[in-house]
Amino acid sequence: MGIEAIYGIVALLGLLALGIPIYIVLMGLGIVLLLLDGGSVAGIAQTVLDHMNSATLMAVPFFVIAAGFIQGGGIARALILMAASWIGRLPGGIPLAALAATAMFSAISGSSVATVLAMGTMVVPEMLERGYKRPFALGVTAAAGTLGILIPPSMPMVIYGLMSETSIPRLFLAGVVPGAIQVGLFSLVIMVMARGQGGKPIPFPGWPELARANLAALPALAVPLIVLGGIYGGFVTVTEAAALSAAVALLVSVFVYRSLKLSAVPEVLVQGISRTAAILLIIAGANLLSLWLTRDGLAVRLAELVMGLELSATQFLFVMAGILLVLGTVLEGYSIILITLPLTVPILHALGIDTVQYAIVMIVGIEIAMLTPPVGLNLFVMAEVAKAPVTEVQRGMLPFLAAMIILWITVILVPQLSTGLPDMLLGAAR
Repeated sequence: MGIEAIYGIVALLGLLALGIPIYIVLMGLGIVLLLLDGGSVAGIAQTVLDHMNSATLMAVPFFVIAAGFIQGGGIARALILMAASWIGRLPGGIPLAALAATAMFSAISGSSVATVLAMGTMVVPEMLERGYKRPFALGVTAAAGTLGILIPPSMPMVIYGLMSETSIPRLFLAGVVPGAIQVGLFSLVIMVMARGQGGKPIPFPGWPELARANLAALPALAVPLIVLGGIYGGFVTVTEAAALSAAVALLVSVFVYRSLKLSAVPEVLVQGISRTAAILLIIAGANLLSLWLTRDGLAVRLAELVMGLELSATQFLFVMAGILLVLGTVLEGYSIILITLPLTVPILHALGIDTVQYAIVMIVGIEIAMLTPPVGLNLFVMAEVAKAPVTEVQRGMLPFLAAMIILWITVILVPQLSTGLPDMLLGAAR
């Protein structure tokens, strides 16, 4: 490893530890290292433009804006009422209904934070009103919110696909089975814990009311059906599907559920553009750093070092899981993907690890990071929504965190959980 690489890694970690925004760190460090390596300002600027000139990258702002449109209460309420009408009368029925509704909402939002914000305001008061203990109610919602980035469509999967040149439709399909397993594990935790957490089931509302609840939820379910159906039916690209999701989310929120006023649309658009700009700056900075790593040969030398250790594919994935767990305590998800992926992709290829499987390993790791202090975005969002101490959210989500670690280990040991469905529906990757 060259002295420049050592200085670069130390500078990266040091600047992040000082709390400097990640996009400034990546962009500034990438520019400095490329200039020291003999690059020119004009060449660096052209590199940024070339990397950002991507049709797939256009999906990012549309998914972000769609998430903004659906954060109002209408879609979340419709999904909760539908789920509660089916399973609310069972023991632990309200938490199970909250989990089911959150899983469906995840397929609409593509964002963990958006899912927690929207669902937290709805399901936590309902569980508290039914007598469930507050830490349990907070833990269920915070943990279930992580499904927002595992169940497709998922923003981190889009970013991963762009950075690793992996098919985004394959990545979306790869999240389906692990997402279903996570829902199953969470359901098991809820059923085991529910009796000791208080709470009363709700009576069966009757078939007419059940039919009304299901009909009312159909417009909300149209968003993922149009997006995923369009992609896998071959009618639209990922970018076109993202634009469709934003348009359908706007129509459903404004004209069906009326949870968003037309006058508020410009504000949502401005917020979406602002969030997109931050994401794009991080991607641009990561691309510059990735270019320097390629020129310096650090990624190749690191791959050679790992191969020299004679680690198996499974052993390497467990090592990376540990690294992701540590990084997750101080970095948010996008940063973890963008910083580590340029270094790990050559190793994945050398060890014969499918980038689709590694994507799910990384996504589940980011899910766990969202529940891990000191960053733990879902912890703080849930605490803010419920006006509760973060420690109370932590206490309630610990059993669910254990379930997620079981899922993580299983995804590492059984690659087919991630790759089976994409290979079956889209053919084996070459």
